[in-house]
Amino acid sequence: MNTAKNWWVTPVLGLVAVILVINFACQAVTILVTTVICDSAAAPQSMFSGVGFVFFGDASSYVVDEGCTFPAGPARVAGIVVVVLCVLAVVAGIIMWFRYRQSDGYFIQQLRGREGFAKGSEINKYLSSKAVLKQVKTLRPNLHKPAATDVGWRVGRSSGIDVYVSIEDSVALEGAPRSGKGYRILISAILDWAGPLVTTSTTNDNLAATMRPRAERGRVTVFDPQQLSGVGSALRISPVTGCDDPLVADQRAQAIIAGTALGASQSNQEWAGAASSVLAQLLHAAAVSGGGVEQLYHWGSNPGLARAAVDILRTDGAPGWAESLNGVLGGDPKLLSSSWFGVSAAVRPLGIPSLREALSPKRGENFDADEFLSGENTLYLIGSSGGSGAMGGFLGALLDDVVETARRKALATPGSRLELPLGLILDEIANMFAWPALPRVMADGGGRGICTMVVLQALSQAETAWSKAEADTIWSAATAKILLGGASDISHLRDIEAILGTRQLKRSSYSYNQQGASTSNQLERVPLMTVDEIRRMPQSMGLLAYRNRRGALLDLRGWKDRADSKSISTGKRTTEAEQQEQFRTQFAKAAAVTAPIPDEADELDYEDTQN
Repeated sequence: MNTAKNWWVTPVLGLVAVILVINFACQAVTILVTTVICDSAAAPQSMFSGVGFVFFGDASSYVVDEGCTFPAGPARVAGIVVVVLCVLAVVAGIIMWFRYRQSDGYFIQQLRGREGFAKGSEINKYLSSKAVLKQVKTLRPNLHKPAATDVGWRVGRSSGIDVYVSIEDSVALEGAPRSGKGYRILISAILDWAGPLVTTSTTNDNLAATMRPRAERGRVTVFDPQQLSGVGSALRISPVTGCDDPLVADQRAQAIIAGTALGASQSNQEWAGAASSVLAQLLHAAAVSGGGVEQLYHWGSNPGLARAAVDILRTDGAPGWAESLNGVLGGDPKLLSSSWFGVSAAVRPLGIPSLREALSPKRGENFDADEFLSGENTLYLIGSSGGSGAMGGFLGALLDDVVETARRKALATPGSRLELPLGLILDEIANMFAWPALPRVMADGGGRGICTMVVLQALSQAETAWSKAEADTIWSAATAKILLGGASDISHLRDIEAILGTRQLKRSSYSYNQQGASTSNQLERVPLMTVDEIRRMPQSMGLLAYRNRRGALLDLRGWKDRADSKSISTGKRTTEAEQQEQFRTQFAKAAAVTAPIPDEADELDYEDTQN
């Protein structure tokens, strides 16, 4: 007979242990009862006197001193009570054990015991605070007393050691909705960043927790033209500013078109390219003529009105741009309609007065990217890609300006690296706009001091926003990949399974025949973590795949476990109170605008009913 294991051994040994415990408990309670009644202890006559007396009533199992009658009744009742309590305790223990076997704690314990994950020595050598501080001379040579957060992202703990990845690394954080990305990683990353920081989001959760602590480091600016955050913002930016440079106009047009439905469509990229070319020419014409977004909206809303831009480009524009725009306007009407579809979609938000005002700064109000990069300042970009007032393209254009300014500033700095590294924590960016520069910045930004952490709900989300090839570039360029539980893309989870590698599992088999028994051992290679185990990771746990090191299991703790959590909570409550007041004001204004105005006949009818 062959069997994988003698499965019956453990239950039998457990049953014997339970019987022995019950037996000795019955003996102890019988001796106690006898001592109380007779002032002398009963002596058991055999090893199993306890169960023999309680279950079978055999009073001869005990001997008492002369002058004492053995109290069989009370002793047996006490023994039965003990048996019942022991059985209940065993049942409760079994239930608790099986529940524990199904718990997150047991699951995590099993994973931590596996060979194949990075152990404490490897974490300490490559991913600890000591490891990232060794890079200070390269990354931040002007620092005298650096902290680990000056040169590294803190992403969790492993083997009792704080885990850091270098700011030179691009980070991809992937986690399903409500998996704790903000609470456990992003908020701390925003709070700890030592340098200028741009962070994006479609909600105000990260902003509420971090705005006031970041204000203690430098100037905080919120650009929220759609009024989604509940934080009043005086920042106004003009997409036209700087577009007197044809290169800036072209880059800005690409970013704006990328934030539209046409730019996000993978099947219409040729029309998106045509639309961005036309929009670049309109931006350039508006800039050289001293116009603003009103003029841009005027031209972009109707190709017939855009002929005025041709005349401006002929006299003041870049060589050849007037002829190019004139060729589009005077060409095939069907081609013109297709090209202008993307242009009109890009300028449509400018038709909303509040959004147009946010993009129309007064003299001296425009955002200065160079000044922003000079200190530990923070720029929050809040917006949505949906609805008629979608501002994703204009948010992307602003982000593009900051990054390009940082790149030029880095090239003009000794070592071609920013003295104050620029942090980009791009939460929900795929739901805001498909930033065309992201794959390139992920690949080479770290060497210039432009440090990126992109946050995705799934890799397929990146494939939808960008192309599959660009999504693969983003994922591959991330030298630090952090995965949280809850993912359900099987093909992607299999890739993670392959990245983590395998472990060696020993399996034993037993054979029985007439000559006796034999045991054989077999070594088998199995995945370090299966697809199902990766999916089942609890919120307090994460996976880190770092460069060419072994995978690390991360212990993730929320920002409420930080030493400065009390001050963060205080600032968060204050910000949330201001947000609620701002939302109440917005709601009251909206209600006043939509409330019906009673006419004179309605007022007379009302008076008649009162009389």
